[in-house]
Amino acid sequence: MLRMVHPKGTSFEFLTQWDVNLIVSHINSTPRESLGGRTPYCAALETMDEDVLNAFQLRPIAPDEVNLTPKLIHFNC
Repeated sequence: MLRMVHPKGTSFEFLTQWDVNLIVSHINSTPRESLGGRTPYCAALETMDEDVLNAFQLRPIAPDEVNLTPKLIHFNC
């Protein structure tokens, strides 16, 4: 799913930690059939405290705001 946001052939060199956290938050806010329609973020909350996810700077993204396209990350080149 990472390659949906950052297509194959593009470099990870210019991604910041903030960019990676944002991408992972969007990926983990996408419902999965394998999780019964739940998101990985919600599934993680069942086994971890929300403070743990906050420590990793992960956050839930509203379903209508999930963006898994290259437009999620804007580069100022």
